[in-house]
Parts: sequence; C-alpha cells; structure tokens
Amino acid sequence: MPKTASMFRQAGWLFLAAPFFGVSTGALFPLVALELNRLGFGEALVGSVTSLYYAGSITGALTYGWVLNRVGYKVAFIAMATLAGAATFALTLFDNPFVWLGLRFVGGYALGGYYIVVDSWVPALGTRQTRGRLFAGFETLRLLATAIGPSLLIVGATTTSFTLVAIGYAVSFVPALFNNAPNPKAKDGSHSGSIASLARCFPLALAVAFCGGIANASFYGLSAVYAKALGFDTVQIALFVGIVLIAPAIIALPVGALADRYGRMPVAMLIAGFSFLACAFVSLVYPTSFWVVTVAGVIASGFLGPLYVLGLSRIVDAVGEQDVIQAATAGLLAYSTGALFGPIAVGFAMEWVGPSGLYVFLGGVASLATLLALADMHLSLCCPEGKEIVHG
Repeated sequence: MPKTASMFRQAGWLFLAAPFFGVSTGALFPLVALELNRLGFGEALVGSVTSLYYAGSITGALTYGWVLNRVGYKVAFIAMATLAGAATFALTLFDNPFVWLGLRFVGGYALGGYYIVVDSWVPALGTRQTRGRLFAGFETLRLLATAIGPSLLIVGATTTSFTLVAIGYAVSFVPALFNNAPNPKAKDGSHSGSIASLARCFPLALAVAFCGGIANASFYGLSAVYAKALGFDTVQIALFVGIVLIAPAIIALPVGALADRYGRMPVAMLIAGFSFLACAFVSLVYPTSFWVVTVAGVIASGFLGPLYVLGLSRIVDAVGEQDVIQAATAGLLAYSTGALFGPIAVGFAMEWVGPSGLYVFLGGVASLATLLALADMHLSLCCPEGKEIVHG
C-alpha cells in the first residue's frame, strides 16, 4: 500500500499539469473557428485549418518519440508546452490564412508530442496492478478539462482569449517539474522492439485502441447532428452532447479499477458488449424520448471510450518501461487513425440509414471490439496477458 500511495503522489504533479493543457486545447478549437469567421474566411479554410492541425498531431505522434528518447520526459514536456504556447500566441500577430495554416500544423504537432510524453510517462509510473486506475484517472481529468475549455468563449474570440490559452499551454509544464519520479532517458540500443514489431506482436490490442478512436471521434463529431435530426431543441442538444462526451471520463475510473483486477482485455470485451447492446437498442427501437436517448448514448459512448486506454495498457503491461515510448506511439497512431476515418464512415452511414446510422455503425464497431478483445485473450501472438516480454 505505501508503494502504491507513493506512486500516486509522484503522478500527482502530472495530474496537476493536465488541466492547463486540456482547458487550453478545448478552448482553442472554437476560438480558432470564430476568429477565422470574424476575419471573413469561409468554411473551407476552417476545415483546412482543422485538417492540418490533425496532420500535425499525427506527425508529432510519429516523430516526437525520437526527441523523448534523447532528452527525457521533463525536457520533452517543457519543449512541447512551450511550442504549443508560442504557436497559439503567434495567431494573434497574423491574419494571413497561410500563416494560420502553418501555425495550426505546429500546434497540432505539439499536441501529438504531448500525448506521446504523457501517454508513456503516466503508464511508466504505474505497475500491472495499478496502471489501469492511474491511466484512467489521468484520462478522466484530461477529458473533463478539455470539456471545460470552451467556457473561455465568454471572453470572446479576442487577443485576450488567445493569450490566456497560450499562457495555459506555457505554464502546463510547471507542475511536471516538481515530479520527483525517475526521469529516464533511453540509451542507444536499449530498445528491444520497434513500433512495427509491436504492431506485429499486439495487432489485436492496437485494433481495440483503433476502435476507441473511431467511437470517440464519431460521437464528438456527429452526436449533435443525431440529436438535431431527432428534433431536440438547442438546449437539449447541448445537454445531450455534453453528457455523452463527458460519460467516458466518468466511466473510465471504475473501468480502470476493474482492469487492474481482472485484466485489460476481459474488461474491454465486457464494456464493448454493453455498448453493443445499447447501440442495438437505439438502432432497432429508435427511441425519441430525450432521457432514453441520452442514457443509451451514455452507455454506448461511455463504454467504448476507454478502449484506447485498455488497449495501450495491455501493451505496456507486456513490454514494460523499456519500450513504453514505442508502445505509446503505436497506441496513439492506432487511435488517431480510427479518429481520422471514423467520422467519415459514420457520416456515410447516417446518410444511407438515417440518424440511427450513427448507432448502427458504432454497434458494428462495438461488436468488432468485443471479438478483438476475446481473440487477444486466446490467440495472443507473442505475449499472453499477464505475462511480460523478456528483454534480451
């Protein structure tokens, strides 16, 4: 117990850093869109800016591990936070659309780097017995902070609001400086496996994380469209979207505790199964009651959201701290790929089937995740859950 308490104290400084970055990220999306609109640019540019942001994020996920390997967690965190703050503040200095495109790519790169740092640092602080709770707690705090971010809109899309966001990014690294946990650097030749080898060894766990990316991005992007198609008014739409998007943050905590006790993939199979039942209910019954739809959405979204954490934790459990950076990179790429293509596929499903196409498609994702988790439990290619790879 003392060792577990010490581990949570060490991670506490990272938990304190998460709200600064999360609030800033959550605020910047609507602020950028509103400012571009004020400057007279159309939806095409707004869409292009958003796409370049995610392109930068994927680039960061692919390359920032190299930086992290060489400078360690703290320096990598400081560099990423400083870059995010500088790119955000620079938006107040220019109104040229091409400059904005470049700056949002840089901001996206910083986000990808941030995820690589924290999604490897937090799991590395835990053990197989505590990693689920630790990672789930961090994810909960991160999601809640991101949800709070748009409240900065009360300041308006002004230089002040952009400056506040930039400051939030820049100071986010300060709490991490007080973390007295080990700050290891990877030494040349210390890695036993590349990202490609991890993908070959843990394709099923990465596919589970991929399903989590599909679900989160699809609900985030199209839940409001679904609610509007049902005839909900503006207040109901806002309430529905807010509850459905916050649900994964709340559900992640008990899911993490269960995963520590019973294993990552058994719990992934269980929660994906619950989500499938909720999706099937909405698809077949087609409810219109606000609270029935909301409860079903909470179950469907809330139980698919933690799949990323479970898939990544499954890999980290097996590879240990030695390859945690590669594991985080592989998991984040799987999640980001799902987040990139999921909303597109759901959009077509809703056009073909109608509003319930959201749940028809996600019911298929949930059933796939259930089968993937079951397969990993019995058909693991190189390291069954509960075992750890022996590094030579």
